[in-house]
Amino acid sequence: MRILIRQKSAYALSLIFCLLGAFALFFTIWKIYPLLSSGAPFSTFLSLLWTENLTLIPGLEFKLAYLVILGFVMLVAGVIIWVLSKQWIVLPGRTVWFQCPFCNKKWRATGDKALVHCPHCNQLIHPRMTEK
Repeated sequence: MRILIRQKSAYALSLIFCLLGAFALFFTIWKIYPLLSSGAPFSTFLSLLWTENLTLIPGLEFKLAYLVILGFVMLVAGVIIWVLSKQWIVLPGRTVWFQCPFCNKKWRATGDKALVHCPHCNQLIHPRMTEK
């Protein structure tokens, strides 16, 4: 039996990276869109990326092309982390049916169980192995 485990912290980090990357790309397009002419939009877009500067604080300027590169890197890193946050785990042993002696309800579990809590009545029991 295989189960899929997702690491929540890596999943959240990948979501944050993807959102930051998408925001960086959206901000760049929003900043350049009013300056585009109708003649050759792609070549104008590329030239504006390298000529337009973005000032965060006085004395700290960088070109919009760097923001596009950062956006793509963040998107790719977010997707890679998202893919790596999933993990398939194979459970050892065979799956058998157990029955609670108190509530007589059945559940499936792997391997031999000596002393467990019943998932239905939550009592500590010695379960019986039963047929389906």
